[in-house]
Amino acid sequence: MSAIHLAGTARAGDLELDVELSVATGETVALLGPNGAGKTSLLRVLTGLLPLTGGHLDLSGRATDAPGQGVFVESHRRSIGWVPQDRLLFPHLTVRQNVGFSPHSTPELVEHLIGSLDLTSLADKLPTACSGGQAQRVAVARALAAEPQVLLLDEPSTALDIDSQHLIADLLMGGDERATLLVTHDPVEAATTADRIVILENGHVTHSGSPVEVRTRPRTRYAASLAGLNTIAAVATGRTATTADGTIVVLGEPATGPVHLVVPPVAVALHHSVPDGSPRNVWEATVTELQPAFDRVRVVLDGPLPIVAEVTPAAVDVLGLVPGAGIWAAVKATEITVHPA
Repeated sequence: MSAIHLAGTARAGDLELDVELSVATGETVALLGPNGAGKTSLLRVLTGLLPLTGGHLDLSGRATDAPGQGVFVESHRRSIGWVPQDRLLFPHLTVRQNVGFSPHSTPELVEHLIGSLDLTSLADKLPTACSGGQAQRVAVARALAAEPQVLLLDEPSTALDIDSQHLIADLLMGGDERATLLVTHDPVEAATTADRIVILENGHVTHSGSPVEVRTRPRTRYAASLAGLNTIAAVATGRTATTADGTIVVLGEPATGPVHLVVPPVAVALHHSVPDGSPRNVWEATVTELQPAFDRVRVVLDGPLPIVAEVTPAAVDVLGLVPGAGIWAAVKATEITVHPA
């Protein structure tokens, strides 16, 4: 059964949402899209904070929003757990009271969630005592304590340290009794967490499929940009990480242990000679292949870091990029995103 079934329209400022979306019980769907595509607005439709202007929304088989039929179920009557980007913790309540705020929560479940998310030492303190990552864990625990049929997560891993990402990901794994819709800007998080990826662009769903389908058969320029991300396995120690063949990569953020280093192809700069300036990671490489990709060209490189760069056709001509050509590649440390392996 679909825990979420939406076929409707809504207006958020200048953006017109026109979306068909279904999420089954036990399914985790990652929602990706460029800035301004309407991802957060879609979550607001599901929570009841943004009413539909047409069509219908059913939650767990129950008509929830159907303006043509005069149906609208208020937010507090929907079995939804929501973790917004700004968390919205109650500042006058302790961590334990925040987690147990829902009338559907139980003391046993509250204590289980507090322990699972490593919040025991903060349980009787106010949210002001929490770091950003701890506050995010409190928000996730509060949403789960309500035992919702639908869980909505809006960028839950933004600005989290790797330990917090691990704790939240492990807890969300046991979601067989609920549908989870995860809004994220991170295709690696989507590919490793979700059963299905839905891409939203300009208020419309432009692609829906398994992570493999979206990666191998992108239908839009945005989807293609997700498909080409470089992912490098390494072991991190502080602000450096070492690959299996011993190559050292300088990081923009500290990390520890096995990690995946994610580098967008557009972040790989190519030069005739050793570049000057701020890049912290520079190496000599050989062009092995050129792949047309919409209005860009993907340049496959072999070297200390086998990686793919993405450049304009004009840059291909200026740099003389052909298979077998030598080139210098550079990536700023701040362009590398670190994910737990």
